[in-house]
Amino acid sequence: MALETIDGGGVSKLRDVIRQLGYNKDVDVEIGTVIAPLPDIRVKLDNVNFELEREDLVIPERLKGYTRTVKINGVDSVIEFPPVLEAGDRVVLQMFNAGQDYVILDRLGGVGDGA
Repeated sequence: MALETIDGGGVSKLRDVIRQLGYNKDVDVEIGTVIAPLPDIRVKLDNVNFELEREDLVIPERLKGYTRTVKINGVDSVIEFPPVLEAGDRVVLQMFNAGQDYVILDRLGGVGDGA
C-alpha cells in the first residue's frame, strides 16, 4: 500500500496518516480542544458542533494524574504525577461504541506549544 503525500501541519498529518493506515468503519480518530479541565472535563471536537462531557470520555491514567511508590537508594518514595490536561490543550481521540464514547489517546499540546 502506497501512502499519499500528506500536506499541512502536524495535527493534519497525524490525522491523515491514521486515516490512511488505520481506517476502520467502526472506529474514527478525531482531534479536539479541551474546553474545561478535569475533573469536569469537556472537549470540543474540530469537525462537529458539540462538546463531549466527562461521561462521554475514557481518559488514560497518565493524563488524569496519579501517584506511584518507588524505591530510591533503598528508600520508598512517593512520586505524584499531576493531571496534564488543561483548557486549550489539543487532544487526539478515538471514537468507539458507534460514536457514543471517545477515548483520549494523547495530548497534542496547547496554544503555548504551537498546537
